[in-house]
Amino acid sequence: MELLLLILVSYGISNIIVYGAIFDGLRETAEVYNPKFFGKLLGCMMCTPWWVGFFLSLGSQISGFTQFSPFYHYGLEFPPVSIFLDACLISGTTWLIHTIQEKLEV
Repeated sequence: MELLLLILVSYGISNIIVYGAIFDGLRETAEVYNPKFFGKLLGCMMCTPWWVGFFLSLGSQISGFTQFSPFYHYGLEFPPVSIFLDACLISGTTWLIHTIQEKLEV
């Protein structure tokens, strides 16, 4: 249940950052400042969730709330690897949900 909650929260945050009107100014500024990196980063539903997952996992490790990481439950208690894998998991599942959503909208 925690894994599903993690995936849905991460998808929601990523969707707001990439498509939400509240972040229009940030995306426009990023596009002007460095379009090849920040412009693409904030417009990509595979890139943005990676960073969302990274910071959510990092925050949970710092706060001691390790129940956040599914990899921690499987005995992977080395934080750098766990944080990296959490970010990859979030990126992949968010991209999958986004792709399914796009196919259903057609």
